[in-house]
Amino acid sequence: MKYSFLFIFFICTTGLISQENSAGKNNNDLLKAGKFQEALPAYDEYIKVNPGDAKAYYNRGSVYSAMGEFGKAIEDYTKAIQLDPKYVFAYINRGSAYSEKSDFDSAMQDYNKAIELKPDMAEAYNNRGYLLTIKEKYDDAIRDFNKAIKLNPAYTKAYVNKAFSLSALENRKAAIEVLSELIKLQPSAYEAYLNRAVQYEALGEKRKALDDYNKGIALNNSDALAYLSRCKLRDEAGNDAGAVDDCNKAIQLQPRNPDAYYLKARAEYDLLNYKAVIEDCSKTIQLKPDHNEAYILRGNAYDLIADYQNALRDYNKAVELFPDHIAGYEQRAIAKIRQKDYVGALSDLSRVLQYNPKHIKALLMRGDLYLYQDKKEFACEDFKKAEELGDGSAISKRLFNCK
Repeated sequence: MKYSFLFIFFICTTGLISQENSAGKNNNDLLKAGKFQEALPAYDEYIKVNPGDAKAYYNRGSVYSAMGEFGKAIEDYTKAIQLDPKYVFAYINRGSAYSEKSDFDSAMQDYNKAIELKPDMAEAYNNRGYLLTIKEKYDDAIRDFNKAIKLNPAYTKAYVNKAFSLSALENRKAAIEVLSELIKLQPSAYEAYLNRAVQYEALGEKRKALDDYNKGIALNNSDALAYLSRCKLRDEAGNDAGAVDDCNKAIQLQPRNPDAYYLKARAEYDLLNYKAVIEDCSKTIQLKPDHNEAYILRGNAYDLIADYQNALRDYNKAVELFPDHIAGYEQRAIAKIRQKDYVGALSDLSRVLQYNPKHIKALLMRGDLYLYQDKKEFACEDFKKAEELGDGSAISKRLFNCK
């Protein structure tokens, strides 16, 4: 599994409270404080008495949006627009609600209308650029993000989104330049460091990536995905203890994220802490029952503590879940060899080579099994193929065993 947790990608609403006060100061104060369950009945009562107040519908729609009830939010924003057809903020927020429901065509119509009504509104261009990115119209998206930045040179979200689109076009160096410009303008923009780290990592500049993860996390220590990204990078760099620490922090922030437990297990495996590997892979599987890699890694841990029955059970599950993935067959073959099931191991190795005829390890293992079964002709054929693929050990095997 390839793990890449960032880009942080932004769509923007215009905020919870209409710029003009309405529906009573107390109601708006509840809204500002995030007390949505208390604010909602207060707005209900206000709207009963004042059914023609567009701002009240707008604000109640914002409550519904904040609560994740986007269908009801759309109804209220629509009512606000019916009462005030030029209510630009209602178009923006209704577009955001449509986006949350994946109704991107309706969202696009709302953003276009918002731009028509208020062509100097940076949020509208940013959000339209977001939709264009979803539609993979990256050049058009970049034009919208540029417009948003021109209107608001301090608009963090637009810089990050523009970098995302450039990344999608495989122009990672340009993405880095955009994020570096944002950092120069706003040294506290942690999103810029985290997203620039992703670009550096993709270019293989892991030292720079790690530096940026460190800076981003120092600015904001509540981003679980940032810890997961640094965990992965530390694990790859051999800093297994640091990787475990990062994954533990991610788990504190997102205790139901299966990837946090799996990445932690990978680092624990390198630390030879197989009991912890089994525990964390089990937690991964509990949260995500089809996590193929967790079954394989747990199977490996069972194998190394000589619990071959449980190892084989996990490899069987991995193969059942993803019959086209060779890792399950390869590991199951090793487990079968330990249990002297040579026929089963040969079958699994042959399946690996069916999917990948250049799999040197499988060729050598199968060749050794053929030798053990006195099938020298087949063994020599496998050793020869491995030799042709450049494996030095295959040369000595062939010379020693074959004419």
